[in-house]
Amino acid sequence: MRQFIRNLSLQKKIQTIAFICIFIMTVAALVSLRLITTSYDRILYRTTASSLSASSMGMHNCLETLSTMADLFLADPIIQTGLSTLKDSVQVQDTSNAYRDVYATLTEYYFTFRKNHINYIGLYQNNFSIHTYLPFSRNPLPAEVEEYLLQKAREGGGGTVWAADYADKYGLFLVKSIRRTEYLQLDELGILIVNIDLNGLVTEATGSGFLQTESAYLLFDKENLIYSSAPFFEDMPADYAKQFPEHYGLTVYSEKDFTAKPSDSRSVGTSRRRMEVFYVKSHISGVGWDYICVIPYDRIMSSLHTGQILCFILLLASVIVSFLLSSGLIHSITRHFDTLLQKIHNFGDGKQEPLSINYDYQNRSDELGILHIQFDHMVDEVNQLIKTNYLNEILIKEAQFKALENQMNPHFLYNTLESINWRAKIMGAKDISSMAESLGALLRFTLDQTNKEVSLKRELESVQCYMTIQKYRYEERLDYQILVPENLMSCLVLKLTLQPLVENAIRYGLEENTERCLVEITAEADHGSKVLFVYIKNNGSSFEENLLEKLKTHEVEPHGFGIGLLNIRDRMQLTFGQAYGLELYNEEDLAVVRLIFPLTNEIGGAATC
Repeated sequence: MRQFIRNLSLQKKIQTIAFICIFIMTVAALVSLRLITTSYDRILYRTTASSLSASSMGMHNCLETLSTMADLFLADPIIQTGLSTLKDSVQVQDTSNAYRDVYATLTEYYFTFRKNHINYIGLYQNNFSIHTYLPFSRNPLPAEVEEYLLQKAREGGGGTVWAADYADKYGLFLVKSIRRTEYLQLDELGILIVNIDLNGLVTEATGSGFLQTESAYLLFDKENLIYSSAPFFEDMPADYAKQFPEHYGLTVYSEKDFTAKPSDSRSVGTSRRRMEVFYVKSHISGVGWDYICVIPYDRIMSSLHTGQILCFILLLASVIVSFLLSSGLIHSITRHFDTLLQKIHNFGDGKQEPLSINYDYQNRSDELGILHIQFDHMVDEVNQLIKTNYLNEILIKEAQFKALENQMNPHFLYNTLESINWRAKIMGAKDISSMAESLGALLRFTLDQTNKEVSLKRELESVQCYMTIQKYRYEERLDYQILVPENLMSCLVLKLTLQPLVENAIRYGLEENTERCLVEITAEADHGSKVLFVYIKNNGSSFEENLLEKLKTHEVEPHGFGIGLLNIRDRMQLTFGQAYGLELYNEEDLAVVRLIFPLTNEIGGAATC
């Protein structure tokens, strides 16, 4: 059995592992579903209670907003000023303006807060009142109701009072005595009455909850029922709220619990219905009310059974989708291994032509892509080694011949210059002897392949040799200065960087100008950033703006002989990094080249000029 498993293909091994995982997860999901179903009472109770309790928070927030509106209304300076004028002034013009301002402000508050189920707002003072839109315009509030509300407001002593005694017919009322705040006189300026659509408020609070489509909502002020969203609760006994002792639970309504009430009659008979309901009982802070929210329990059980069936269907669908998806994903992985195996077989058989596949692995960075890329690279390198191995001996022989040829030419030049120097000394021609010695030293320094980097002192000595030769050529027209501190002479620089730049300075500063040319070489070190700066300055010429970039983009074509500026910059950046190189700029009447090297020290040899 073990041997059989070992010999299975990679695809079947991965599929077996995936199927075992799916089977274990399916069994675990079924056991979990069974455990959840077993404990559904406790979970369902808490879930439903939490959802139903959210309605009380919505109602509390709405009532809290309305209470805040009443406080803002009391403190509004326009209301305070207008009501004070209406109470104290006898001028018709003043009272008319004050009435208009108060009405406008009252209307503004109504339209701002009417989304909190405000039917209308009324403001009473002595024998007159100011109202927004009145839904009871055809059937206004009875005088006894208005008097009751005014009395409740005065009993509140300036606080917000909720009046629910007439909630079944006229809705909920918020009343508040408006006191004068100026100088804390606190005399009464008027009575604010806000009529609230209690049915709309309760409907909104219970409309978005869990399983709330057929719930009933009861509001109690102490033991008095002030609102019921179900008709059969409206004639319940006053002490019926005591049958809900817990925060949430189950209870049974029997024919003795309520009296049915048709729309055209009141208390016409007793219903014989019995039903089991789930209830939630809580308290609405701020107004001192209790609420009870009930929902038929058969609806909860139906939802539970529906949820169980949906869970089973979802689990079955998940198993099928997982099976199909895992098979597809496994095949998408193993086919790349099959392709790699085919490549290995072809390579082992000596077939050098690439395998014909419609897939590019160069854009992949995962393990499969790396395997294919590295294998293809290995095959290319092996084929390249096979192809080049036959020519290796011929190339070695040719390289040796070129090396001997290159070694012979410098020695021939050195010997010739030594002969010229010796003949010049015999003839007493010191200038010819000096030029020959300088040229020989310059050639030795240039053709020396030992070191890529040299000390600044040695680089300057090669410049000195070059300037000695040019001095004999141009005489008084050429002048130069080397002003480098002695402590910087041992700093390392890239070989053959200063002499080409000095040659460039002489060419553009002297050969294209008839005036006297001055070439100056200076250096300084920045020990903080560990950078060595070498400056080459000359008069008689200037650099074009952004010359290096223009040379790089061929906007300006180089002309002249020797090593170019881009060559020097690229060599420095390849050797030391992108932070180093050279910069070109003009300073007053001088063209300036600034070379940037890392600040490193090493004592090197010196050439003799």
